[in-house]
Amino acid sequence: MIQVPEIANVHFFEFPKGYKTNLDKHPFCELIFVSTGEIFVQSESFTGTMRKKELLVHSASCAHAFSCQKKAGTTLIIIGFQCDSPKLSYFSSKPLLLNETEIKQLAEIVKEGRNVFAPPYNVPVYDMVKKKTQPFGSEQMLRSLLETFFIGLIRKYEFFESNTTSEKNSFTIQEIIDYIDGNFKEKISLDELAFLFHTNRSTLCKKFHISTGLTLGDYIKAKKIA
Repeated sequence: MIQVPEIANVHFFEFPKGYKTNLDKHPFCELIFVSTGEIFVQSESFTGTMRKKELLVHSASCAHAFSCQKKAGTTLIIIGFQCDSPKLSYFSSKPLLLNETEIKQLAEIVKEGRNVFAPPYNVPVYDMVKKKTQPFGSEQMLRSLLETFFIGLIRKYEFFESNTTSEKNSFTIQEIIDYIDGNFKEKISLDELAFLFHTNRSTLCKKFHISTGLTLGDYIKAKKIA
C-alpha cells in the first residue's frame, strides 16, 4: 500500500528568524515537520501556518514555499522521497499534529538518515551524497522506517475519518487545541469542551489522547506552565 523506492534527502534545518524560500518544485514528495517555532506555507494544496509538532507532505511537482516567523528561529525536518500512493494526499491539504510516539518514530528516521547520507545535513540540496560505508541494510532500513511511519499515520487518519462521518456534529483536535490556547487563562472543564464541540466527555478525551499522546488535563496544565 505504501512503497518508498527511493529517499533523496533527510535534512534537519535550523533557520534564522525571518528566513524565507522562493517558490519551488521538484519531482519527489517532501515531508515537512516543524520541530520548533512556526512557518507560513504557500503551496498548491495548502496555504497557512504550520506550528510546532505539525507535519505536512507536499506531493511530487507541487509548487511550494515557506517563510519563518520574525520573532524567533525555526527548526524543521525535511525529507524528500518517492512515493506514488494517493493516500499521502491526506497530509497535503492540512497540517497533522503528531503525538509523542510519532515524533519519536520520526526521530528514528532522521537518525537512520545519518547512516545513509553524508553531511552537511542543513544545506538545502535535492540529492544528498550517500556515505560510501554504511551499516548493514541502512538504505532498506531507512525506507522501511518511513513506510511504517506513514502506514501508522494513515491508519489513524482513516480511523478519525470514519468516526467523523458517523457523527452528525464532528470536531477536529486542532479546533480543541485552538480553543484551549485562546482560553487557557480561564477555567476550562471537560463538560464545557464537550458541550461547545457537540460531543461527550469520553469521545473527547479518547480522541485527544490518541492524537496528541496527552490527556486534556495534562495539555491544559502544560499550557498554563508554559
